[in-house]
Amino acid sequence: MYQYQVVIADLLSHPRVVETRNHMHHSIPKHDHMMRVVRYSYRIARLFRADRRTCARAAILHDLDSRLGTLANHGAIAAEVAASLGEPAEVSWAIISHMYPLGPRPTTREGWVLVVADKMASLTDMTAFVGGLFTGHSLRVRQSLRQTDPFYTPRRRRRRIRQFWRSIGRNRLGGRI
Repeated sequence: MYQYQVVIADLLSHPRVVETRNHMHHSIPKHDHMMRVVRYSYRIARLFRADRRTCARAAILHDLDSRLGTLANHGAIAAEVAASLGEPAEVSWAIISHMYPLGPRPTTREGWVLVVADKMASLTDMTAFVGGLFTGHSLRVRQSLRQTDPFYTPRRRRRRIRQFWRSIGRNRLGGRI
């Protein structure tokens, strides 16, 4: 077991994280993307003199419920989820700004680590997807995810997003964290 897996072992078995294995993100399983961000975050945290535990925990949670928001605000949604799971404020602060420069600017070292790791992982995700187009693997994975991802249908997605915003209220996300 890798050191970063020990730090996030409790989250790896959490149902909200487990279900991401069937969610599509960059045309790959979201869980794969989140684990890649964990690995990158854990490694580069040392370069930024950031807390590795905070970086790894923020990385595994940074895209939970991302589909309920936009590129600019889904960090606030994931930060709210992290807070509801009992994570410390440092984890939420790192998550909320992971979409910089489309979202808020990071205010902590851990936030900057997550920004860099997420961009690196996204680039790797897209490279792997394009490479898999030549063998047909990427299209098979994408088709499989379309069948298992409950949010994939555009109508259902819009309805769930509206329900989410009504249930929590737009102002709460901006001011709570």
